Amino acid sequence: MIRKILFAGLVLLLTSCGSSVESFYDAHKNDTNVTAVQVPKFMYSLIGNLSPEVDALINNVSDIRYMNIPGNTALRNQQINSEIDKITKSGYSDIFRKNTTDTQSLLTVKEKGNTIKEIILHNNKGANNSLLYLKGNFDADKIKKMAENDDFSNFNNLLDQKY
Repeated sequence: MIRKILFAGLVLLLTSCGSSVESFYDAHKNDTNVTAVQVPKFMYSLIGNLSPEVDALINNVSDIRYMNIPGNTALRNQQINSEIDKITKSGYSDIFRKNTTDTQSLLTVKEKGNTIKEIILHNNKGANNSLLYLKGNFDADKIKKMAENDDFSNFNNLLDQKY
């Protein structure tokens, strides 16, 4: 009986330590000056009006989360970047990553076979961080084309303006 309790406690501890977008979202949604949005399904059609590519993307989405997180300090920016890196080390593949002195941009995906299941776009521009998370079933070729056309940045900017 004691072994079962210890085993259950260990399993609970290990699963609670894992990093995911959901745990990141939950950990930061109540932070000061953070804008956190889990986009409701009825708004998908409004977002899809950005472009035909985004409209096609929205049709395959089951979850959209967006966060705008002020960094305020270099240490805070470093903490957020470290948390995002920890998430993306668990089965994600970078499509695009660009680091300059003042900015960082990351587009990373999680695949299952030939289908992309999750997309993360993280931008750090000075004292501002944004995170866009999409979950669903996405065609890899369409995602590549959207990345090349910078449609994800346009999508991110649209959410910045709306929220």
